[in-house]
Amino acid sequence: LPAENSTSGQTDPDASAGEDALTVIAVTPETVQLMVESLNRYESYSRAVSVTYLSGEETLGTLTAQVWVDGGWTRTDTTLSSGTVESVIVGDGQLWLWYDGAGPVHHTAANDHSADLSQRLPTYEDVLELDPDGITDAGYVERDGLDCVYVEFLQPDLDCRYRYWISMSSGLLIAAETEQGGELVYSMTSREITSPMSQQEEIFTLPDGTVLHS
Repeated sequence: LPAENSTSGQTDPDASAGEDALTVIAVTPETVQLMVESLNRYESYSRAVSVTYLSGEETLGTLTAQVWVDGGWTRTDTTLSSGTVESVIVGDGQLWLWYDGAGPVHHTAANDHSADLSQRLPTYEDVLELDPDGITDAGYVERDGLDCVYVEFLQPDLDCRYRYWISMSSGLLIAAETEQGGELVYSMTSREITSPMSQQEEIFTLPDGTVLHS
């Protein structure tokens, strides 16, 4: 990766020792998981997420979500296809869920995947846990103007192909696709990432006014 203040381009073996240079590290199916593991997610950010489920040329449903993350806490407000707004807060090993900005609030234990699942995202750990033998492609690419690590994985027993784009600057999954039988069945995109998260008062607050995190 580029050293600080380095210029773009391949390393020139004839360059003098005092000049800045860029060493290009190849990302391959064998090394991509180490690369992804080395990335750090923003600790505080907000963003918009859109998820679409498809069957052939038919759109089964589209979800849009606004997400806030801060200090290990995540809030997701998802507008479902029906127009209902589902709110989920995950933090301190707990999960709170309610609809349309009012009670009742459902409260249960959370796990390491709960925050990602509340956004209908493939969990970040999915990429790290892939069987390396199933990774068919990997590399550096640009997606929506962002430099990303790209991973493609084939699961023959389900006839599924998964694609992931992970931002190198934020460490966040910014796009994902799933194909089954050669047809796209799932698509996720992320936009408007702001770090630190856009300041909104009482974002981690339950409908009854209980402040979970500030």
